[in-house]
Amino acid sequence: MTNVSDMRHVATLRARCSRAAGESGFTLVELVVALSILLVVIGSLTGALISATNSEADLNTRFQTQTQARLAMTKLTREIHCAGTILDLNGAALTTTTVGGVTVPKAANGVTLTLPAGCPTGGASAVTAKWCTVASGTTWDLYRSVSTTCSSSTGVRWASSLINSTPFSLPPLNTSVSESHDFTLVHVDLNVNTRTSGTGGTYDLTNDIAALNVDRSGT
Repeated sequence: MTNVSDMRHVATLRARCSRAAGESGFTLVELVVALSILLVVIGSLTGALISATNSEADLNTRFQTQTQARLAMTKLTREIHCAGTILDLNGAALTTTTVGGVTVPKAANGVTLTLPAGCPTGGASAVTAKWCTVASGTTWDLYRSVSTTCSSSTGVRWASSLINSTPFSLPPLNTSVSESHDFTLVHVDLNVNTRTSGTGGTYDLTNDIAALNVDRSGT
């Protein structure tokens, strides 16, 4: 005699089989196409994410480098204003040179500033501060040292990624007009660029700083 529970079990199995027979699955071709589309979408999103990450990193690096350059220029401005004497690293005054028959300022890779006692960046006693550039790959870093020499080992780095190894000179000469200044001027060129390839991206930072305490008979 057939058990009622057995009959119900058989009916349930038949219903499940009927529903399964009525459901159609994905073919192999459909799965391959769906996966291909998914990979394309994921690849596009990944590329966009990587590009955005790289752009943010480049922006942060440029911002930090430009901020360093501005701080270095501010420090240099205060020290040049207060310096009693300004010489190059060889102990000679900043001067001009002749290139192709034209007189131009002679650029230097560093300056020596004698800061009298009481200067804001010096202290209670006189200080001799040296500023110099040190090669770092394809660019240069700017260091300040109070030692007898100026280098990366004796100084403190104030700026990086300079595109010019000789940022110090007298101001550019204007031969078309007769110029007269109340104070000796020191031209400082701290243009920086963190990009190692391509063009553009240079942050131009230059200034002609008045040496307020230097005798105009010579720097």
